[in-house]
Amino acid sequence: MKNILKISIIVCFGLFSQMASANSWNTDTLKVIQANGEMVKIILNNIQDKEDVKALNLKKILESISENAGDLNDEEVLVAGENVTYLIKQSGDYYYLSELSTKSNDLYKVQILETTSRTELDRIKEEASKRGIEIAYENLQIINGRIEAITLKVDCNDGYSGTASTTNMPESGIGFIRDYSANADAHFQMGKIFTNGDDDSENDWGSEFEKDFSTAFNKEKVVEKDKDRLVKHDQDIEFSVGLNNYLNSSDQFPDTDNKNFALDPLTSWTYGIHSNHKISVSPYVKFNFQLGILWNNFALADNNYQFTKGQEQVELLDNDLSRPDINPTRSKLNITYLNFNFVPMFHLGKSSDAFRIGVGPFGSYRIASKSKFKYDDDGKDVIKNNFHINNWKYGLKAQIGWKGVDLFATYDLSPIFIEDRGPEADYPLRAISFGVIF
Repeated sequence: MKNILKISIIVCFGLFSQMASANSWNTDTLKVIQANGEMVKIILNNIQDKEDVKALNLKKILESISENAGDLNDEEVLVAGENVTYLIKQSGDYYYLSELSTKSNDLYKVQILETTSRTELDRIKEEASKRGIEIAYENLQIINGRIEAITLKVDCNDGYSGTASTTNMPESGIGFIRDYSANADAHFQMGKIFTNGDDDSENDWGSEFEKDFSTAFNKEKVVEKDKDRLVKHDQDIEFSVGLNNYLNSSDQFPDTDNKNFALDPLTSWTYGIHSNHKISVSPYVKFNFQLGILWNNFALADNNYQFTKGQEQVELLDNDLSRPDINPTRSKLNITYLNFNFVPMFHLGKSSDAFRIGVGPFGSYRIASKSKFKYDDDGKDVIKNNFHINNWKYGLKAQIGWKGVDLFATYDLSPIFIEDRGPEADYPLRAISFGVIF
């Protein structure tokens, strides 16, 4: 008797504290009862008028919870007030109390389509909050104005909540329906619950849902992928920067043999800008087609030498002998290519930020080449020539990446210079590069 009196006082205190602030379609909290007499909270959702709060039959609610406490586990109990019907639902340690509508079809629904914009998503979230419904978007990916992936989290704050995710938005979209009707077959449904182009609340969505989904109360549901969806295409601009060197036919650096055309590995740079076209045949496999401009700079380790074009092969002029009065500071060969890469990428997760790895061929066409020789007092000699360089080159490119950054490495299968026309006829050179793509 003492516990019932204590509980009643708590209930009344909570009710009267809320009467002054209860507004239409707001969610209000009463700190009241638990089956064992402990104080928890009941949420009054969808309160139409302060008079409805007065009509609440607290005695019947207390008796109902007490009598049905053992059967409430994720179940629903209807309790009749003086003028309205209430639904009591248990979620964890809390009981939630919702006023049920006298209308035969009083529901609130949200449908998110592939074409739903970010502005519309924000508007949906804001409007739902006015009904006491919290919506959160996670793993949201909008590419070319279309939703490629989304995780929708909903909490109606009345015991109903759920999660629906998709990495391939179905044509009919995903969403949820909260039905406040007293005669509703299901008060909450979530996931793929709409048919194609269906925006009519009169449709029998309940039976459709039962075929594919279970009730989404505090359960995660992943929307099945649309297997008929076409291959997806995405395009962006990539920048690359890295270091160059070259190897002989024995895969050794020229400095190993103390050649005068050995490179300074820290000042031999490569740069690139490419238009990258990604063809996604699945979330795990994407083909990257890259077309752009590639610059390879080969800076000599010994600045006294200068690249020149001889009659039969490229030559290295020793300025220490021919021009002893100058102080060389830089000597390099610059080659500009029109470049094409084809790199299949394998992703270890569905997200575009997942760890990925790939390898594929590339081909390049020389569109310019020149040598630069710098010396003191801002002196500079620039010679534009083909330097017996192969117009075409080809090789392999490897990439490994995570999130928005990739590491790359390239290896030329073809020599830089025409056969027998390199710095030494019996010493063919093949370029290698490695760096970062962003």
